[in-house]
Amino acid sequence: MMMLYFLVVYSFLYTGCFTSGALIEEQQCSRYHYEAQTLERIIKAEINQVAVQNEVTILKKTVEQEAEERKKDQSKFADKVDVLQQEFDNFVRNISSIQEKKNLPTSSSMRQFCQTNETCSDVKNSECKWMSCKCKPGMSYHHDTKTCLSDCGHYGYGNTYQVEMDAVLSGFATKTLKAISLEDCVQSCTAEKSFVCRTAEYQKATKICYLSWETLHTNPEVHEKNRQDYVTYTRDCN
Repeated sequence: MMMLYFLVVYSFLYTGCFTSGALIEEQQCSRYHYEAQTLERIIKAEINQVAVQNEVTILKKTVEQEAEERKKDQSKFADKVDVLQQEFDNFVRNISSIQEKKNLPTSSSMRQFCQTNETCSDVKNSECKWMSCKCKPGMSYHHDTKTCLSDCGHYGYGNTYQVEMDAVLSGFATKTLKAISLEDCVQSCTAEKSFVCRTAEYQKATKICYLSWETLHTNPEVHEKNRQDYVTYTRDCN
């Protein structure tokens, strides 16, 4: 009897269960032991659930970041396409305007197809840009004389523009317009009456337009290049 008692106590202390019968063939676990095991399984399940949830959250953030990066890249590409389309439209209008005035094909290299700067060498202060001879940054083109000028002077300013991608003239804005499209920004420069607007700078991300008398040519020391969020338009002469 004493031996059986010790077996029962030993079984309870070290296993949490009571032993029934002399052959120790059956065990009846205490209610506390069962609840402890159940609680342990619940905690492990909750830990696994939290770990899985963390992995899902991290994966979701990664996917969202990659989608945002793709969206930005697509937006930059679309902006460049829009500007190139406007440049082509300006090119066609300029050629048509010259031919209408002279009723003859233009003899100047300006606005003509090019592959190197040498093709444009007959016009001072010009260069090959986007496969077309254009004035250098900040210079205005005069259609009649087919020249690039730093100041239109008595010719006055017209409604066509030289375009410089990814460049900005920082800190010289005379007038700032917010929440405006690129097209409206350029048109606002043409229509400005309070001062002679020669430069329209547009920040694509914020849709802010900066109008100024100064140009990339008059202030070359603050001509910032490789600014992919900007495009700068320099107004041509009449």
